[in-house]
Amino acid sequence: MFFAGCSNDPDTVDEGTVRLIVNVSHHGYPISNAAVFRKNGTTIYPGADTTLYDARYVTDTNGNITFTDIGNGTKDVFLYAKGIDPTWDTTQITPVSGYYGFHIVTGIGEDKDVSGLISVSE
Repeated sequence: MFFAGCSNDPDTVDEGTVRLIVNVSHHGYPISNAAVFRKNGTTIYPGADTTLYDARYVTDTNGNITFTDIGNGTKDVFLYAKGIDPTWDTTQITPVSGYYGFHIVTGIGEDKDVSGLISVSE
């Protein structure tokens, strides 16, 4: 008699969940709806030309954004953020901007949260 059952392939390791959790703020105040531009594969500032980035995102009302597609291994991610701080500029015409590069290293199947702050300025 032969029985078949489900089993995981012992040579396959599930990908871990690696999250990059970022806050964008100006003098401690969160910048809601800030545009965040992402460049993969570098920790060197590509510049303020947003066409040089791979993707564009927007922060929530608390200035937060979470990236869940980082993946395991050695990953370099550069973020450039710009927005308006209504607590500083009531005319809402002067943008604030800033940037930060992340070097993230995880093992196969490792779960990890990486937190960061992008402090923007005039």
